[in-house]
Amino acid sequence: MQRRASVHGTTLRARPAAEKAAIMADVAAHLMPAVVDGRLRPVVHATVPAEEAARAHAVLRGGEAFGKVVLTW
Repeated sequence: MQRRASVHGTTLRARPAAEKAAIMADVAAHLMPAVVDGRLRPVVHATVPAEEAARAHAVLRGGEAFGKVVLTW
């Protein structure tokens, strides 16, 4: 069943302010606790120093990254 999973996204820009507030309250109540306690974490492919940003871009352009490429300061 995991292979049939999907991720859906949307922007909030065109929605009325009250609807945006309700969505954000729902996220805060249901999603953020999983982020805070570590049940939900981003997948990080690589962490690259900012001075090597060109290398990070090369990784992204090459299509080899599975997850985020994070620049650090």
